[in-house]
Order: sequence, then structure tokens, then C-alpha cells
Amino acid sequence: MKPTITKEQAEVIQIFMDGGKEKSDLLRIHAKDRWIEEFSCLNQLDIMTLSAALVNGYEVEKTPEEKVREYFEKTKRTRDERHLAGDIEGKRFHDGTLVGVCNTLDYAGIKIKGVNA
Repeated sequence: MKPTITKEQAEVIQIFMDGGKEKSDLLRIHAKDRWIEEFSCLNQLDIMTLSAALVNGYEVEKTPEEKVREYFEKTKRTRDERHLAGDIEGKRFHDGTLVGVCNTLDYAGIKIKGVNA
């Protein structure tokens, strides 16, 4: 099973591997010491999760912005499907959801490309 790690952790692992090091080197250092500076985000991973990521690969966790964008796009698709099916109430419901997402982001001062920017 592929574990999910943050984008920052994935980038640090890639930097380490691009530096000519072996996966075993990464695990050895991780087991012995605490990471500092640019590698410190790896301190949040336990040894088993890091091992699984190096052996099985990993999924990169989506950012909150990516999650909102996906939700927004899914809601738009559902709204359009409801409209094509002649479900006016369903279309109105999903229109309201889209407006709510945009209003919430605007009130919070957050701009997300593809949603409200």
C-alpha cells in the first residue's frame, strides 16, 4: 500500500535521492538522527511510513486549495448533469453550493485559481 505524504516531504525525498544517495542511506539517517533545516519535514514521518514510501512509492497529499478546486469542479459537473436531466431543483441546489464556496473564499480573502480567481 502506498502511504500519503506531504508535497514538502516528497520534494525533500526527491532532493535526497537526486543527490546520489541510496534509499538505505535515507532510512539509516532517519532512524539515527533528527533532520534539520530543509529536511526537517521528514521528522513528521515514522520509520515504517518512510520505508513503505521508499519501497512502494507514495501518494502526495493534496493541498487545501487543490481539495477546494476539486470539490468546486465536481459540484459544477453535477450541476450541469442535473440541468441536462431536467432537474431544475438539483441544478439550483448546486448553483447555491457554488455561490457559497465563492462567497466563503471571498470573505476569507482567499483566491483559488479556477474557483474565484
